[in-house]
This record gives sequence, structure tokens and C-alpha cells, in this order.
Amino acid sequence: MSRAESEATAWLDKMMGPDADQHRAAFDEWLAKPDNAKAYDEARDNWNWSAAMSPSRIEADVRADAREREPGGRRWAFATILAAVIAVGFAWYLVGRDSDQPIIATNSAQGESQLADGTRVTLMDGARIETRFSDGERRVILYDGRARFEVAHDASRPFLVEAGDSVTRALGTIFEVDLRADVPRIALVEGSVEVRRLEGGKALRLRPGERAEVRSTGPQTIKSEEANAPAKSLWADNLPLGAILDRAGRENGVKISLADPALASLQVTGRFDMTDARKLALKLGAALDLKVEFGANGPILGAKSE
Repeated sequence: MSRAESEATAWLDKMMGPDADQHRAAFDEWLAKPDNAKAYDEARDNWNWSAAMSPSRIEADVRADAREREPGGRRWAFATILAAVIAVGFAWYLVGRDSDQPIIATNSAQGESQLADGTRVTLMDGARIETRFSDGERRVILYDGRARFEVAHDASRPFLVEAGDSVTRALGTIFEVDLRADVPRIALVEGSVEVRRLEGGKALRLRPGERAEVRSTGPQTIKSEEANAPAKSLWADNLPLGAILDRAGRENGVKISLADPALASLQVTGRFDMTDARKLALKLGAALDLKVEFGANGPILGAKSE
């Protein structure tokens, strides 16, 4: 999968989510490049194609004799990813490269993995990563969410993290990269990193405790309270409704109740803002065709009467 195709998949996730308007300007800028526009059209076509098929049909077809399929067909490759998601259940499917195995982080608050070079990565808020390691560098591409990197020291191979229009360079350090806002944000915990735009330009060196965001004009330091601004969100892939409501209650302190406990097993897919209980209840009600009522103790979801 090319870089444009990987980015197209990430953008499709964002633009199909409830906060698509927040990303519209950045998306339009990315889409203006011909290769990106072509990749996005293909990703959208593949999504529409797969949406018309049941999960069991996709899984069965992908497992069929490969000789009956077109070799290297992109559409079947896309279906393979969908089948992999089905196989692991309620999990994030994260793509690795070269000697790395696919990285899977559960739908809980975070998932931790170790890369081939010994670097530890903690994935949060639906983050997905792709690794591209070579003899000259260790490059990781972050798609969505946020991630914490505890980088294994290797002076001969710098460690680079691409996130949106930013690239962060480190040798041996601990830092976080956040893609939940409209612009990438980087926070340094320990060591030293240099942050710049992906297209080049002047680099900004951070000291421990400092944070920066990377805008079209370049990187700039920000205050801690600004860095905490992005809303916490969850990207669900066939996640039970009950699990989403439990997570939301922990995030915003407001309980969304179910009129019938059996509704907790309903499967939900999409991106949801966990910070506003009212908006979340309305979003879930629309997605699952449920009735939404607002009681003294918070929203209540129930089946619509015949």
C-alpha cells in the first residue's frame, strides 16, 4: 500500500465521522494533490463495495482459493483487511511493514506494543500506525488518535514520526504525538526532539515539558492548557453499545442509561465524541434508530414504539 493509499484510508475514517467539519480545511488541502485525490476515490469505492457485502461473505471469499482471484487485486486486499478486523473481534487493526507484525490495540483506553527496534509505543484514542524501517532510518506514520513513543537509542538510525503535516525526529527519548486536533501536537517528556513540517522548513527543538503544534506556517510552542484542548473521541468498529456507554461515563461523568439492558449488545461503528453526553446520546440514537429521552439523571436510550 502506497503512502497516498494509507493516508486516504485515514482520511476516509475522519470524513465519515461526526467531526468531519473540523477536518474539512486540512482534508481539502490534502485532496488538492492529484495522487491523493485518486487514492481517496479508490478508498471510497472500495468502502462502498465492501459495505454492500456481509462480513461472513467477505471472510468466506477472502479465504477461498487465491488462484480463483485476480493476483494482487486491490479490492480483495481491502477485503482482506476487513476480514482481519472481523477475525480479531473488537480491535483496532494497525498495519506494520517489513519485519514488523501487524500491531493490534484493543478498544480499551490504550494499547501498548514493542516495535522491531525495541521502541515501545502506547496507542490511545483509536491511533493507528505504520512502520517503515530501513538501514538508514526508523520511520513511523501515525494515523489519527495519539501515541506515546519510548524510543530505543540507535545513533545510526534516527527515529522519525510522521503525523499529518508534521515530522518529529528523535534519537533516544520519550514523547507524545497527538492528531485529535486540526493540527499535529507534540509533547516532549524526556530527552530531545526536533519538530518541523513534513515538507521541510525550519525545525523547532523542544525541551522536556514543552509542547508544540505544527501549523501551515511551521512549528510553534504552545501552553499546556492549549495542548489539552482536543476532545476525547472513540472510533468504534462493531463495538457493543454497552462498552461505548461505559467509556463515555468515565470520560464525562454523565451516565447514559438503557431502557432495556438487552440493547447493550447492539453493535456500533463510527467515530464518537466522548465529552458531551447529550450529543453522544443523540448520535447513537440516530445510528441505531433508538428513542432518546432526557431524564433527571441523564439521557436514556430505548427502542422506538411500533
